[in-house]
Amino acid sequence: MELNEELASKIGKNRTVLRAVLGSIRLAYKVFTLPGIRDIHPWTSPKENQGAILPINTELQQEELLLPMQVASEFIERSSHRMIMDVCGCRQAYDCKHHSPEIGCLFLGESVLDIADGLGRMVSKKEAHEHLQKAVDQGLVPATSKVRVDNFMFNIPDRGKLLTLCFCCHCCCMSSFYKDLPAEYLDQVTRPIRGLTIEVGDACTGCGTCLEYCVFDAISIVQGKAVHDDTCRGCGRCATRCPENAVRISLDNPNVKDEIVNHISTYVDVT
Repeated sequence: MELNEELASKIGKNRTVLRAVLGSIRLAYKVFTLPGIRDIHPWTSPKENQGAILPINTELQQEELLLPMQVASEFIERSSHRMIMDVCGCRQAYDCKHHSPEIGCLFLGESVLDIADGLGRMVSKKEAHEHLQKAVDQGLVPATSKVRVDNFMFNIPDRGKLLTLCFCCHCCCMSSFYKDLPAEYLDQVTRPIRGLTIEVGDACTGCGTCLEYCVFDAISIVQGKAVHDDTCRGCGRCATRCPENAVRISLDNPNVKDEIVNHISTYVDVT
């Protein structure tokens, strides 16, 4: 079904319609993440979904640039086409109280030309970089990925030419749809960053603030202290939100940017 610009714009901003669509997709993921289905369904198969969540913590600076800026900027520079969504459909649908819906996803690659007019705007590399900076400045965590459900939502074929830069908030993001996957399977679709370590120090009081901000429900309070399990993706929200500054996130991998970019590039071509 092709949408004219006016209709696409109305659908893309209508909170009721968006919530119904996302609710249906969330329920579908409950089924598709089950054993025996997750390996073959295109929304969960590792062959068709690959991504990395990029922590924004300032201690992860390398060469005066934050890790997510390095990775995302590389893809922006490589991209042949770029589209910024007019609104974040997730935050718009769920009336997000923490972040504005005006910072929508950034899509890169040739397939953005197939997305219906009215859902976003084509931008230059300079505008894409500015959008990325704005998102990070507001504390949003970028996730760079080839995610098959986007092709479904936009009704476009998967030609391996669409890369999503999603600026995730903890309360509304679709990344949480994957949290029912076991850690060993989750590693296949959203790989942990090699060399990234999260440590909880003695200053932790077990207040539970970090639990609220963990998209993957990867934190629990054990004997009065926060403990991360294997489903942690290293987004670093817990470190930025901890009232006691008890969480330390560190990175010991000088090749991390190239590793992430090269891995994602084997699944999607943005040039």
